[in-house]
Amino acid sequence: MLRTLIERIREYYDSPQKTLPALNAVNESDRQQRSERREAEVALLGCLLHYTDLVTLRVGIPQADGSIQGLTMEFLAKTSGLGLRRAERAIHDLVAAGIVAIHPITQRLENCAYKGFAAIRAISRSLFDAFGLGKWLRHEREKAAKRREKRQQKANLRSRANVIMAMNGKRGPERRTTPQTAAFVETRTNGPASVGAILAGIKASLKGNGPPS
Repeated sequence: MLRTLIERIREYYDSPQKTLPALNAVNESDRQQRSERREAEVALLGCLLHYTDLVTLRVGIPQADGSIQGLTMEFLAKTSGLGLRRAERAIHDLVAAGIVAIHPITQRLENCAYKGFAAIRAISRSLFDAFGLGKWLRHEREKAAKRREKRQQKANLRSRANVIMAMNGKRGPERRTTPQTAAFVETRTNGPASVGAILAGIKASLKGNGPPS
């Protein structure tokens, strides 16, 4: 779907007023945008869509913890084949037209100063609607969300298995996972359990005892 949209936005270069009138109007003139300006907007928007996460519509590189690493303007300009100043003017136009939103990322340091990181950009759903892809977008986002949920569930299961294997490996082959140990692992990986289950799990993991008769 994203590839389809990238192909479709090229129509803006030939028919800006018909395709994306809000973007064509950012120059605050009744005249059509200059061809160089339209070319930069199409190139940069195509680059942003290439790195768009379907579930969140945020632009960046997905991380293992589920977050998104933003992309610098230098990277976007180089990937789009544009100079930095030209890419900055293009992103300004896309934001002014409501097609792209920018969320700056900063971190406060100990000396009360702030450190800036690559901003997180997000694509508006209105862009998909403008090309008749709104229904397709909803369908693909639901599929992508389900795929992500399955991957997270598998990662959680692997994490639990690794914890159990690590605990069993400390006491040699005679150790085995007990209901108490499982309760303890569940607490370590998924959240709080009863105090009794925690203590029983710790005791079982230390002694290697089997379940009580």
